[in-house]
Amino acid sequence: MKVHIATKTLTETLGHVERVIPNRSSNPGLSLLKLDLEDGRLTFSGSNMDVDVRAVVEADVRGTGSVALPAAVFAQVVRALPADTVELDVGDAEIEVRSGSFATKLQLVAADAAPILNFTETFAGEVDASALGRALEHVRYAAAVADYQAVFRGVKLELRDGHLRAVATDGFRLASYHLGITSGLDVDLIVPARSVDELIKTLVPGPARLASDDAQLVVASGGTTLNLKRMEGSFPDYQRVIPQDFPVSVTLPASRLADAVARVAVMADKSANHRVDLFIKEGVLQITAEGSFGRAQEALDVVQEGVEDEIALAYNAKYLTDAVAPVVGDLQMRFSGTTSPSVVRDLGDPAYLAMVVPLRTG
Repeated sequence: MKVHIATKTLTETLGHVERVIPNRSSNPGLSLLKLDLEDGRLTFSGSNMDVDVRAVVEADVRGTGSVALPAAVFAQVVRALPADTVELDVGDAEIEVRSGSFATKLQLVAADAAPILNFTETFAGEVDASALGRALEHVRYAAAVADYQAVFRGVKLELRDGHLRAVATDGFRLASYHLGITSGLDVDLIVPARSVDELIKTLVPGPARLASDDAQLVVASGGTTLNLKRMEGSFPDYQRVIPQDFPVSVTLPASRLADAVARVAVMADKSANHRVDLFIKEGVLQITAEGSFGRAQEALDVVQEGVEDEIALAYNAKYLTDAVAPVVGDLQMRFSGTTSPSVVRDLGDPAYLAMVVPLRTG
């Protein structure tokens, strides 16, 4: 079996799959990349148990068959190829890779040593891939990282008629992105945040086809299809904890707030939740931080509204800057109290909402 393909095409297609496949695993089969060859088409596939991936690319292929080989080694070879095109000569026991003056041979293993994967060809729904990616990118940061936090380590997707919403929370902050579009599915599901990372990288402009069952969400974008294993458990009733009354709110450019918090937070005490203090009064937002190396402060002019004249709060600096980072233009930050959640709204993109719980200062 022989393949002739552009090096750039091979590199890009292989990249979608290689990111998913673990370099090392207690199950040796999981580190394998499966290659399926048929006339005019080359298919790569692999899995890490949470995500199954298949990438299909058109190529000059002579012969049909299936083989497997270590994904990491093959990917390193392909990324280093010197010429614009590459030839693959696939035998029973080895594959020869030739590009320009370079050539190497890699050992193959039987195709059935790789995970046995199934990918549906029937999709019940479709959504704009850029819109889906935007929703996921805006909320992924708020997902938890600790294993004991269970479903908090996932991103919830609500796919309803005229309603697509992505939500993530770790119990101390929350991010939501709501789109008034229809996907064709009617389901709520939770996908591990690490799997969401792979999905975001895979999505390309155009339609993303969707399918879902009790075990997984399937997303096909371009020539790549992902089976994303669903998380078990119930996502918390996040709507209940979003406050509705705000005695104080301020409006200002998001970049000014993010930059000022980052500068001041250099002096924040890392052992005290990376704390920065905010004090708002008479249209001025004062940001301060103090730690073992000294003290920093910065004042920002803001548009202040609300029934109270002033408010003082403290936040984890990273949580605050993470909430502000997705906002490109002006934001409104609304304060419900000194210890109750604060809400960040993107004035240019009302689909985005973030919530951050202040630190207790008493």
